[in-house]
Amino acid sequence: MKRVVFCICCLFLLVGCWDRRELKELGIVVAIGIDKDPDTGDIVFTSQVLNPSALKPEGGGTEAPVTLITTKGDTVFKAIRNAQQEFDRKNFYAHNKVVVIGEHLAREGILPVLDGITRGREARGYVWLCVTKDRQAKDILGVKKHGVENVQANYLERILENQQFNFDTTVLQLNDYYKKSLKGGIHPVTGALEMMEKSNSPVEEMSEKTSQHVKLSGGAVFKEDKLVGFLSETEARGYNWIVGEVKSGVLSLPSLLEEEKLVSIEIREASSKIKPEIQGDEVSFNIEIESSGALVEQQGAGALETRKEQLDYLKRLEKELEKLIEREVDNIIEKAQKELKTDIFGFGSTLNRKDPKKWNQVKDQWEDQFQNAGVKVRVHANIDTRELLKEPLKSKN
Repeated sequence: MKRVVFCICCLFLLVGCWDRRELKELGIVVAIGIDKDPDTGDIVFTSQVLNPSALKPEGGGTEAPVTLITTKGDTVFKAIRNAQQEFDRKNFYAHNKVVVIGEHLAREGILPVLDGITRGREARGYVWLCVTKDRQAKDILGVKKHGVENVQANYLERILENQQFNFDTTVLQLNDYYKKSLKGGIHPVTGALEMMEKSNSPVEEMSEKTSQHVKLSGGAVFKEDKLVGFLSETEARGYNWIVGEVKSGVLSLPSLLEEEKLVSIEIREASSKIKPEIQGDEVSFNIEIESSGALVEQQGAGALETRKEQLDYLKRLEKELEKLIEREVDNIIEKAQKELKTDIFGFGSTLNRKDPKKWNQVKDQWEDQFQNAGVKVRVHANIDTRELLKEPLKSKN
């Protein structure tokens, strides 16, 4: 018995981490950019890799916190592997935060491209997926960050996470993109990144008068896996109202107390329901949107003497808010049906849930059915009354 125990203990001593990789041998990738070379057709793969020495508290100085490694190949995985020919570390992708696809490549289809990074385990499903607007992905990753974050990939991650406070944009993670692009009756809308010119202030101690920065703006619309267009910020807001992705945001309305003045309404809660209606061969949809918010800014000067005047004013603002939301929803529905010709709202998916038999009859012609489907929108808005008790600030001179 003692010999058996001794042998087992020896076996434990022989066990080791056969696939262990030392940290000093790895290049920690925090962002990925994928483009297509317009001349050769090759995949252009860009990795944003952390520079550990620049991130040390005691050192680094003016050294850049990241290094960009750009390589080419006839496939994605080949381009990834070619990095080892010109970079002294093996790239490690477990800490990658965002995948950026260039517009030119996105218009040709991205599922084969994504297959190259997910099958090879170079990207996790929870990373953010974005498309560039009028730029290459490597250009977006090459822009110096603006903000507090030291590493540009962290900056990108933060502005994507901040979408919950601003419903003028859309964001999507890789797993959610797969679900929508592979599911019938809905097409995905993901984040769109564009490059902007920014004027530098003296306090920023920048040597140039202007610099470029990256902004999350509107959304990128896909049909199956091909980019078919972009949404403006107003259109993205209308899209978010319909699909129930409004978490927070601010809308401006006419003051109603003073001409050419505005009020700001902060949306604090919203929900939506899409209800298919079937009458014979015709399929239509009813969209019901519920929204609640608070009056957070009042530019117009005017006194509301009684409680009745306050409530009447509030009701008028709520009607204006309902009209604004309805306009934005109608506009994005028209664009999706007439211009994009793409069901980004999941009308087909809701029809499938309500009546699978009917969906099976129309799914092969759903593109035409969607473009001609009637849509009715009903909006109910509620504005918190507490802020009305505060009168607008007025000068006494």
